[in-house]
Amino acid sequence: MRTLIACGSFLLQPLVWLAILRVWLASRARITTERRNFGSAVYSDHYELRHMLTQGLLLGLGLSVINLLIGFSLPVIWILAYEGLAILTLILLPTTILPLTLIVGATLITLLGGTYITPKPDLSAWGLRWANVPVQNYFWLALAFFLLMGHWITHYGGRFTSPKIYAKQRGKQIAGYPWRELLVLPMVTLVPGDWITSHWAFWPVFSWQGHQFAILVLPLILGLRFTVFRQAPQQVYHALGRRLIWLALAAIIGIGWSYWRPQDAVWGIIILLVGYVAVLWQAKRYDARQPFWYSQVDDGVRVLAIRPRTPAVKLDLEPGDIILECNHQSVVSETSFYEALLANPAYCHLRVRNMAGELKMTETAIYSGAPHEIGIVLFRDQEG
Repeated sequence: MRTLIACGSFLLQPLVWLAILRVWLASRARITTERRNFGSAVYSDHYELRHMLTQGLLLGLGLSVINLLIGFSLPVIWILAYEGLAILTLILLPTTILPLTLIVGATLITLLGGTYITPKPDLSAWGLRWANVPVQNYFWLALAFFLLMGHWITHYGGRFTSPKIYAKQRGKQIAGYPWRELLVLPMVTLVPGDWITSHWAFWPVFSWQGHQFAILVLPLILGLRFTVFRQAPQQVYHALGRRLIWLALAAIIGIGWSYWRPQDAVWGIIILLVGYVAVLWQAKRYDARQPFWYSQVDDGVRVLAIRPRTPAVKLDLEPGDIILECNHQSVVSETSFYEALLANPAYCHLRVRNMAGELKMTETAIYSGAPHEIGIVLFRDQEG
């Protein structure tokens, strides 16, 4: 019963509901933008919330099992610092996602205040003590972050290609593919000391190696804010996921180094954060140097996305493809594309040039008498 209470406490933490509200607002803003840019939403459901509930739960469950097996623990000071920083970030920076910065920030507060500052700040007025845990625990948390982010980005990055119109270049519209997803992982951790049990006597206690720990389900935030302008989104996120795995190896080195020189833990954690920022910067810089743009073209119409559960799913089209002909008629705009569809309102035959410049033919049946429901998202014709 006590274990169920500890698990249920996850839903009582303000950070969880604030993150859910943040994701819902971002999802609603995306749907509104898609309707404004393309007439209707590419993805009309709040898939960001669905991913938070499914992927977040699964990843959190796996991490929690490993944490219990290795006896992973975090002090109360770290937990309070992390949740406080996360809440402030979600409120004050509603369009920013800083998951590793939150982990590093809470770690620096804990290490600098509890180990490296003499004398230590007195927290007795709040009933708190500077409870130390092995510095390797913080590197383990960074290692888990890189592995989970790498897995998530590699397997789910670019699967929901939701375009957004950003600017105009030489009179033509340009699209990009933003990713603004956020996960909240229910991560089980052990908490040393008696601060939790002194406030809630019913709280479950776990004994390990002669010490007692309270069991807490902590909301761990994962997320990424990234926009692809000049490449296929899935290729970008696959490459980014591989780089995060290399950072995970760096975290493993940090764990080993901290056994030899624990006093270097602060610098090691900062180096991991700098490496993470460098990986994201390199990915953005590489994207910015590519010659390709998701822009309007003069010799056809650019495909920006394919709406799910529509006839277009069977057309073997990808974002970035250029439709040159529809039903054997040349097309140069959204209007001319739908006019060509009306020539045969029950069938669609396309001549397409892909991002590599290769030509291909594709065809499928469409909804009879409803060519606008084919499901291909294009640049809308500009007024005036």
